[in-house]
Amino acid sequence: MVFLQGFLAGPDVWTPVVSELAGRHRCITVDWPFGAHTLPMRADADLSPPGVAELVVEVLDLLGESSAVLVGNDSGGAIAQLVTAAHPDRVAALALVACDAFEVFPPGAYRLLFRLAAVPGVVRAMAAAMNVPVVARSRAGFGAVMERGPGSVRHWTVPAAGDAGVRRDIAKLMTGASRAQTLAAARTFGRYDRPVLVVWADRDRLFPLRLGRRLAEAFPRGRLEVVAGSGTFVPHDRPERLAELLAGFLDHQAVR
Repeated sequence: MVFLQGFLAGPDVWTPVVSELAGRHRCITVDWPFGAHTLPMRADADLSPPGVAELVVEVLDLLGESSAVLVGNDSGGAIAQLVTAAHPDRVAALALVACDAFEVFPPGAYRLLFRLAAVPGVVRAMAAAMNVPVVARSRAGFGAVMERGPGSVRHWTVPAAGDAGVRRDIAKLMTGASRAQTLAAARTFGRYDRPVLVVWADRDRLFPLRLGRRLAEAFPRGRLEVVAGSGTFVPHDRPERLAELLAGFLDHQAVR
């Protein structure tokens, strides 16, 4: 299993989920260049969403894995969809957790901000604001995607606030994101005949439940589960329930 976290989230968001699954499955978390990464990528790295999708395949190659179960949350779910569309043979099964899809990439609440990321100073101002505790906890910060303890993850904002290379990487991801990418990926979903679990949050402020239902119905073997008491970042708000759903999904579908 390879996990892809959301925008501005660190790989430790998956730690409680992985602790529940690691006894039965090989679980890989990666410090993806999504804004909380501690080391910037090379200056010439392609960090558009399609470029990051190819990075996922490169990681699989380095791990010596011909295929893996991809688990993606928030913008990490969009990347997982792009990998599935471009390299379906590398994706043994797919779990999409409260994420961008179809024309919702980026979500409406952040669409203008993603466009403005090309303007000098905007990403730096965003990173500085997110590093302020009251902002990080608020609906303008992690409070928009979490129901529980949004102030506990402020460490994710430290790399972007202090490293120009990380801010450069964030700007590439933000300015490279387009609904055309997720819409194109969606046109391939009907041909992906492996198991797909779609997990949605009942208190999601970014992605309405109808989007999750539509996403599950787009796959021949798609199934939707709704998690109560959670915002977009389900692995943070309800890790035990998410781990339970993932374990059942893998066991019942006999995914290898």
